[in-house]
Amino acid sequence: MTEEEKKYEGVVVWYNERRGYGFVRFDEDEIFLHHSALSRFGLETVYPGDQLTVYLAENDCGPVIKEILAVERAKPLSVATDAELQEHEVRGTVKFFNAYKGYGFVNIGENERDVFVHLRTLRNCGIHHLTEGQEILLHVTDEGKGPQAKEVKVFATE
Repeated sequence: MTEEEKKYEGVVVWYNERRGYGFVRFDEDEIFLHHSALSRFGLETVYPGDQLTVYLAENDCGPVIKEILAVERAKPLSVATDAELQEHEVRGTVKFFNAYKGYGFVNIGENERDVFVHLRTLRNCGIHHLTEGQEILLHVTDEGKGPQAKEVKVFATE
């Protein structure tokens, strides 16, 4: 078995979807990840904490990720294990979310009032993405131009 055929496991440190690259930590080293490796695997992005199994290669600049073999998504830090509402929480359904633009909206209540959700808020809660129709719990404030999520929890899928 040659060195480049050896499988390596690492954790995503960061990835910038707009720039098309990021870095993955393998032991003490951070290795370059180009969007072309993600595209070949069928992904558009990865998130900090995601675990990757890869093949590495060497180019003029040093080691790079040649091929992605598997991705295990990091679990959100904020996971609701039941549907019980805590004080100041409301249940909502994701209406729209665009990670590239960095925001989305959630419908809450009988009047289906729209609540703004910023990507920064999600990341602070350990969540990287929401999908249309997903049910979530959120704490809503009205400190800006309208109602917005201050804290978000996703339901456990297991």
